[in-house]
Amino acid sequence: MYRHLFFDADGTLFDFDRAEQQAFALMAQELSLPSDESAFALYKSCNEECWKLFEKGMVTLAQLKTQRFDRFFSSLSLEGDSEKASASYQYHLSGQGILFEQSIKVLQVLTERGYTLYLASNGIADVQRGRIAHAKIGPYFKGIYISEELGVQKPDTRFFEQMLGKEQLLDHKKSCLMIGDSLSSDIKGGIDSGLDTVWINAGNQEPQGVVPTYTLTHLGQLLQLLSSPI
Repeated sequence: MYRHLFFDADGTLFDFDRAEQQAFALMAQELSLPSDESAFALYKSCNEECWKLFEKGMVTLAQLKTQRFDRFFSSLSLEGDSEKASASYQYHLSGQGILFEQSIKVLQVLTERGYTLYLASNGIADVQRGRIAHAKIGPYFKGIYISEELGVQKPDTRFFEQMLGKEQLLDHKKSCLMIGDSLSSDIKGGIDSGLDTVWINAGNQEPQGVVPTYTLTHLGQLLQLLSSPI
């Protein structure tokens, strides 16, 4: 019986697409950079490429912060200051606590049903904690775990080992459930760490060889999956 629920942040509870677009627009305005749809789409592609490299351990988080803008500027043949762009973007992103419509209801109902909730996020600590504060969801979680603070990122099993160890749950994995939208990060990391998983597959993607315990099409379906623990 599940009692401990570990939630990914971006794409699971937070609407990261909207947050990213807002932060990019504010950064671009501040630094007089292109901010139209094509510019944002290009940045988004550069950012996603760098995060994939980060998940594979091929770049550090410090390198990721500037390399995504190095790639962006290079693609547009612009002379830009990647460190300044990164600092501006992170500042504006930290204020974007944009949740999906059902996130608060899901967290509230599951708490009322007696589950213990945790947040398990890859990301930059200042950015994630700023967004958590703006969204006012911190009180729902017994523990908040962010890759930059742990020094290792999902899907690396060391992320999960540290998190479960701090919560004294290494011997209670059967009562734990990892919930997220990323097959390569949340679901693969959870499976490799011996946890059951819930994949929030809002985009109707193919599973690509990673087999979650449960697959849902939206976050709200968790309330049908998880009744009160006995």
